[in-house]
Amino acid sequence: MNIFDHYRQRYEAAKDEEFTLQDFLTICRQDRSAYANAAERLLMAIGEPNMVDTAQEPRLSRL
Repeated sequence: MNIFDHYRQRYEAAKDEEFTLQDFLTICRQDRSAYANAAERLLMAIGEPNMVDTAQEPRLSRL
């Protein structure tokens, strides 16, 4: 594989896909993140918060 083949494969992988309206609505029905705004996607990426009691952890008690 030379450099041009590698570049062509990366270009094809990054190309935008086009969906029909029916396909988009089907995807939205299955995956709520398909129509989420940027703030909602960021919260999904971060995940749920965890409470940590730093007094009980010897390494974290200095915080």
